[in-house]
Amino acid sequence: MRVDKLIVFIMCLVFLTGAQTQSWASQRTVLIVYSYNEELAWTQQCDRGIRQALSNDVTIERLYMDTKRLPQHEFADRAKAIMKGFHRLQPDLVMLSDDNALRLLGPEIAASGTPVVYFGINGNPRDYFIDLPANVVGIIERIPVFHWARVIFEIVPDADSLVVLMDDSPTADAIIKSAFNRRTKVQLGEKEVDLLKVRYFEDWKRFIQETEHGAILMPVYHTLKDAAGTHIPFEKVIKWTSANSRVPVFASQDYAVGDEGVVGSHTVLGEEHGRLAGIMAKKILEGVSALQLSVADDQSGAYYFNRNQLERFGLVLPESMKGLEIIMN
Repeated sequence: MRVDKLIVFIMCLVFLTGAQTQSWASQRTVLIVYSYNEELAWTQQCDRGIRQALSNDVTIERLYMDTKRLPQHEFADRAKAIMKGFHRLQPDLVMLSDDNALRLLGPEIAASGTPVVYFGINGNPRDYFIDLPANVVGIIERIPVFHWARVIFEIVPDADSLVVLMDDSPTADAIIKSAFNRRTKVQLGEKEVDLLKVRYFEDWKRFIQETEHGAILMPVYHTLKDAAGTHIPFEKVIKWTSANSRVPVFASQDYAVGDEGVVGSHTVLGEEHGRLAGIMAKKILEGVSALQLSVADDQSGAYYFNRNQLERFGLVLPESMKGLEIIMN
């Protein structure tokens, strides 16, 4: 009888040990490195999407580079600090958000053999590597500048020209390279789209007050600084621009739209963008090689408009947009 009980005990111990080992084996750690700060709406939206895609047995760690607010000469030191976190955590997979993280961290992390999934990339990922490694794949964020410009010309039919106004940032450079192909002026039929990039808020304000363009599109405006080099919060940029512009202003973020914000935006949905990247990461954790996955190009999005801003400039949305837009009071 004692022998039987001993056998049962040993069998149970083996079963429990095996189950525990299997549980440990199923635990994975994913490190997400965000180029920007935790409070930024885009960061929060992407994070929600990633959490939806990854299973509960995945441990998620997060590090933030804060490159929208830090001056560029501090980027390298920030990247070194992030790499220390990477070596400390030893994650099974790293997700890199936006161009600065991929550019500054991607080559070193990929060289360690750790799988990398990028998202929010406006530029060409190949530009950040000598050769794109086999363990790197992800989602490209394409801000459809000229599609959005054509829509804006429909909304503001009296406008003969539109200016794409941006800060002086790596994100702006990536948009210029991918959309404008380094041009500063593009013809859309009889309409003209000009490009302007500025570094300082005073120059931004001067242009807003003096522009002769019929409309303004500001895709990125998060790194503007004053003459002393102090970062200007993007909320202040939005509010000042809205209050002082004589022509309709449009953006590429839903949070920029409002009574004290821009007229409208065409927005790549951060939550869905993050979810797509999270699904890609989940497949790799389940054993799918990055080589078996295709790079995705995310241009999907939604239109947001503010009713009071539309009325302020006497604008009416075209019939072709009815049912597609989200009106915010």
